[in-house]
Amino acid sequence: MMSWAWVVAVTWMAACTAAAAHSGEQPLPRIAVERTTLAVGGAAHVKASPTVLGLEGQDSGWVELEFFHPDPSGDDWIGVFSPANFR
Repeated sequence: MMSWAWVVAVTWMAACTAAAAHSGEQPLPRIAVERTTLAVGGAAHVKASPTVLGLEGQDSGWVELEFFHPDPSGDDWIGVFSPANFR
């Protein structure tokens, strides 16, 4: 019984520590976008749909992404940005 309580306590502390560490800070400012290298082949593509949000007065919406790269790597990433206020 003691080991079960220990596992629960450690898991709870880890979850609380992870939540406190973020404290509302967004990780995006830590990405050095200015240091990125554009190396995209002709077969690679990214498509977003819809291309513009909020055309009918909405203040939120889903975006569907389709992406493909013929030779992906673990370092590849796609950034999608939308302002908080569409208007």
